[in-house]
Amino acid sequence: MTGNLQNRKVGNTFKAFTLIEVLIVLTIISLVFTTVIFSFKRVVDSSLNTIGKGENLKKELLLFWELQRAFYGAKRIMIKEGREVYLITSAGEKFRGLVKRAFIYKEGTLYSYEFPYPSGSLDLIEEEKLQKVNEFKNLKFYAIDSQGKHENYNGLPDYVVVEIEDKKFTFKLNGKVKEALRR
Repeated sequence: MTGNLQNRKVGNTFKAFTLIEVLIVLTIISLVFTTVIFSFKRVVDSSLNTIGKGENLKKELLLFWELQRAFYGAKRIMIKEGREVYLITSAGEKFRGLVKRAFIYKEGTLYSYEFPYPSGSLDLIEEEKLQKVNEFKNLKFYAIDSQGKHENYNGLPDYVVVEIEDKKFTFKLNGKVKEALRR
């Protein structure tokens, strides 16, 4: 009987994978998939980060152009504590003619306000009509005139400087704008 079994094994020469060979192949395949998935995740995260930075830059530039228009047409400016700017300007976003505008930075958010008729106190605004512009980690306004730099100012200075996070924008109020980026 043992002779018959030996003949069968020799005559039936089929080969199979051992369990160890199968486990090695599965391990290699899982390592390749893990590497591919990790690389894909890094590319997606990098793309999302780039998109976020681009959106922030877009918001900063839109704010820059809005501030430039407002300061260029300014007839009077009041800056309070480097966090609030009130102006009478001919450059409104919503209304034509002279308008009262305000840019107020509080709790990490910049708000804008516009009123069509510049009457009453310059810094009198309706809180419920503040519109969110954007969130910034750091934002500061100050005026520069012949006597220096002022975080509190009332009048029409030579320059208004706006520091947004790591950027610094200097607006010359005769209509010419200089942008100085500091990093």
